[in-house]
Amino acid sequence: MPTDAVILRLEKVTEQHAEILYSYISNPHLYEYLEEQIPTLMEVKQKFKFAALEKSPDNETMIWLKWVAITPQNQHVGVVEIGIFDDQYAEIGFMTFVGFQNRGYANIYNSLAIAETQRRFSLSILHASVNQYNIASRKVVERLGFQLHKINRNAEFVKGKPSDEFIYRLTF
Repeated sequence: MPTDAVILRLEKVTEQHAEILYSYISNPHLYEYLEEQIPTLMEVKQKFKFAALEKSPDNETMIWLKWVAITPQNQHVGVVEIGIFDDQYAEIGFMTFVGFQNRGYANIYNSLAIAETQRRFSLSILHASVNQYNIASRKVVERLGFQLHKINRNAEFVKGKPSDEFIYRLTF
């Protein structure tokens, strides 16, 4: 575990973060287990603009919380987001930037995001959707206390082949 992990801070994402974070976010390695393509800088700016307002660009009733995790040395290590839908269904997603993976950062910044969300919204359940082959992310959510809830068979199409989507739940 990194020595400075206990003092990572979360910073609410703004449109200005797009330029700073784009070189991290556009790294192809981060999309190895995702259906989505690498976004353009303009797409990231647009998404971050909505995130700064805590709104989703795709769902007008969803609250969208998004942060960047930063070390005391001002290194950006990852992003985490939590979407809260009007029916109180909530889901977390995260990306740890290349160069900071497998070093314990994800557990810390996800814990901070969950605590901040709970402070504001008092959720009863938080979900995480993880590709079956993304072992590192599965380990992170399991360390955070999420339990495997169900498996959606062949729910995703990644790199030209179907794969399962693992749905985890954290109950508060």
